[in-house]
Amino acid sequence: MSGTDSISRTRDISVLQLLTRMVVETERLIRLADDINQHATTPQAKSAMNLIGTEVNNILTSMKTTIDPLYNLYDIDPGLKAAKQAAPAPEGSGPPQPSNEYDESKLWTDVKNSDS
Repeated sequence: MSGTDSISRTRDISVLQLLTRMVVETERLIRLADDINQHATTPQAKSAMNLIGTEVNNILTSMKTTIDPLYNLYDIDPGLKAAKQAAPAPEGSGPPQPSNEYDESKLWTDVKNSDS
């Protein structure tokens, strides 16, 4: 393995570790929000939900601005284009679009089941 391959592989592993960390932190935040929603008794604890919403919205806005353009790589890179064509057809095209309509009960059930 050449030095360039090693550096590239190390960088790839680092990115995957960051993505894993993001998933772990997201799960922690979901648990906190669920606990606040179900068990918080003080106004201060209940108001933390607003802070969580604000921060998550900021993160999602930033991701939409900086990460969404990377999905164009599926149209530019021949290898990614082939991977996209070989994959099962997703609902819609491009990155998943958030929906304002969701079943909150189902969401919390899914979250709680993922903890098991």
